[in-house]
Amino acid sequence: MSSRNSSVQITQLKGWLEKSLSTKISQAERERDKLLAEITKALTSIPEFCSQLSRKAEEDMETKHENRAQFKSAKALGRLTAIIPEMCSSVTVPSTKDSTSLRSLQREISKLGSDASRVRAEWLRHIRPFYIIDMMTFGGNIDKLRRLGEELHTYLQGRGSTLRSLEELDEKMRSLDKLQTIKDAQTGQREEVERRLNEAQQYEKSLRTEMDQIKHNQKMKEYMQVDAELRSLRGELLRVGFSRLGRPLRKLVSISERGDYPVPVEVRESLKEYIRKPFTTFLNEEDEYPRLKKVLSTLSMAVESGKMALKQREAKKVNDRSQQIISGNSLSTIHLKAKELKQTYDQFLADQEIASQVLRLREVRQKGRANHAVQEDLKSELQRASESERKAAEQISNLVREIEDFSSKLSGTQLTIQPPSD
Repeated sequence: MSSRNSSVQITQLKGWLEKSLSTKISQAERERDKLLAEITKALTSIPEFCSQLSRKAEEDMETKHENRAQFKSAKALGRLTAIIPEMCSSVTVPSTKDSTSLRSLQREISKLGSDASRVRAEWLRHIRPFYIIDMMTFGGNIDKLRRLGEELHTYLQGRGSTLRSLEELDEKMRSLDKLQTIKDAQTGQREEVERRLNEAQQYEKSLRTEMDQIKHNQKMKEYMQVDAELRSLRGELLRVGFSRLGRPLRKLVSISERGDYPVPVEVRESLKEYIRKPFTTFLNEEDEYPRLKKVLSTLSMAVESGKMALKQREAKKVNDRSQQIISGNSLSTIHLKAKELKQTYDQFLADQEIASQVLRLREVRQKGRANHAVQEDLKSELQRASESERKAAEQISNLVREIEDFSSKLSGTQLTIQPPSD
């Protein structure tokens, strides 16, 4: 390989190589065209010669039918001259001159030459000792066809390899074009996702601005303070009052509905309400929350009966927690404070201005949650699109390097290929 270095735009590479290899290309094309012309001529001359021999055989069969040996020889010759042209008609010189078509032609010519030679040998024993000169000429035509097949094989391995290499380069360039098209589509997809994500982020900013405007209202600040305290009390109720009781309460509903343990209807309904909405049900209780105490008393009795099938340690914790609420009134402070806050909360909502702002705040929050979900989906989609784009770019880079090495070896010049611009 030459030590000189050349830099070529990939879009101009094919033209650069054709110019650099113009002498080799011209020689290869001339040799190829000459071979194809000779093969075409051979495929035409053999049937023509067979036609001549066929007429000769017919004449001999008519004039020399009394000579049994020569008659049989002429008849065999006629049969041979009918078989060989049919075999030749199965081979067509392709209009395209690419290496794949030429390799296929070479295999067909070589097979035809071998088959024709075998058929000639099979019929020759029926034709001899007559038509010796004709058979020698016929054999020479077939041998020429076989020789042309060998020459075409030698050409494909030799000078024809330059044209084959250029065809391989064309295939690589088509692959590069396909990859570039794929990458362009993936880039467009990534940009579209980025645009949608940017819109969602801008929308989030507008929702935050709207929420800040709502929260800036003094009455809304007071409402939200009460709302936050109620939420805090709800968490405290669940933590202090219902911790370790959730699963046993659900189990009590289950065994009562199966008929394994009797629970009064009103207690069972209260039990279901506490499981479904514990804080709301608790707020609707009268002082000292009698419905909850009945539920927990029933739970304690069910645990003591053994119907709950709880482990001893869990059963003790359930009973201890239930007794704290039933006898110790451990939730009285939470109940009293929650009812007071709920009354204040309801008074706020009775104000049409605040009710309107609360509705607006809920809508904004709902839109915010939906927008957040959209952003998460878009971020995942963007990650996938970016990864696909990166892989396509990597494939393009690898193929460009492959084309660079391939072209350098083909031209004998150290090439630096400038890849397609984005």
